[in-house]
Amino acid sequence: MERYDVAVIGAGPAGSMAAKKAAEAGARVVIFEEHSRAGWPVQCAGLLGVRAMEEAELAVGHRAIRPVRGSKVVSPGGVQLTFRAPETKAWVVDRRIFDRALLAEAARSGADVMIASPVTGLLRGGGRSVLKVGRSSDQRKVEARVVVSAEGVGARIARRAGIGPPREVLSSAQVEVPFQVEDPEMVEVFLGRDVAPGFFAWAIPAPEGLARVGLSCRNNACPYLKRLLKSPPIRSRIRGGPLHLVVGGLPLGPPASTVADGFIAVGDAAGQVKPTSGGGIYPGLVSAKIAGEVAAAAAREGDSSAARLCEYERRWRAALGRELRLGMIVHKMRAEMTDEELDDLLRLLADRGDLIKVIEEEGDLDRPSRAIKKVAPRMGLSGLRIARKALGLWLEGGL
Repeated sequence: MERYDVAVIGAGPAGSMAAKKAAEAGARVVIFEEHSRAGWPVQCAGLLGVRAMEEAELAVGHRAIRPVRGSKVVSPGGVQLTFRAPETKAWVVDRRIFDRALLAEAARSGADVMIASPVTGLLRGGGRSVLKVGRSSDQRKVEARVVVSAEGVGARIARRAGIGPPREVLSSAQVEVPFQVEDPEMVEVFLGRDVAPGFFAWAIPAPEGLARVGLSCRNNACPYLKRLLKSPPIRSRIRGGPLHLVVGGLPLGPPASTVADGFIAVGDAAGQVKPTSGGGIYPGLVSAKIAGEVAAAAAREGDSSAARLCEYERRWRAALGRELRLGMIVHKMRAEMTDEELDDLLRLLADRGDLIKVIEEEGDLDRPSRAIKKVAPRMGLSGLRIARKALGLWLEGGL
């Protein structure tokens, strides 16, 4: 039986980063990817904030398709709000290239990479975990002191280990289509219960002449995506049939604990996703670095108990917990707003050039609380009502 200090399940960004950091800390590491190549199938809109790019520890280079400096938000009633920052706020990336580059970095750091190697079972005993890898006649067993689950939203093995699911899972769907892009440095966002109940829809400029059009919502996203593609703001700008379809789940809200005996969950498997935008790369990478360091240290010490691995829990929540809690409050408030309330909110912001300027200057895709904390107190009675609602949700949800 093969034996490792740390085994990582999943070669997405969080998994590759955890493997890299564990290997750099001196652990013997293996990373298992169920598909035949990393970065496939693509299950992400591919819009990364500048902090996420920095956390990836990769040169922007050819992995980034184009910079993004702002956004246009459209309310259910057609109220438009435009933000444009003087500097780049995010990058549109090719996730296939991005993911493979991160995996290559993990391999260069010393991690063994096992492609087309699904983890199908877990046994726990004697302070170690035994993973069943592969299917039928190709199945083998691999032993590890600490297992890091970067499996994604389903996270079957993490659930078997006793780590609970995220608080909420939204349905997402996106197509890449030939598209008439109005501004290649602007993302378009569409709000409304008929558009994407519980979240929002988007159009993201992709390579020349293409856009990624998609949405996340409470229910099955595919019917809503079909309706979006036929809607006036989108239909008239489509220049051909869809080239690629992406569907998946969007996990929001981490479970009560992201560790168990011998086990750590990271990224989507741990619900470490920004509830304001649905982006998981930045929080996943931040948490993965901590996971790799803690897993390697625990393996060296021969203590993989949940009590030992709680160092990971404490550290990642210290780094991201307040941001994710505030994000969940904003998400719930937006999900409960009527279309008329969304119209009124955007109309209010559109009439306040001072607030738009604050958002343009302080707006941060990866740390949205910065702009929220500065804008809300300046909104007068509307800001007071929002604050009261936020406090109620905080107390009600135990966030």
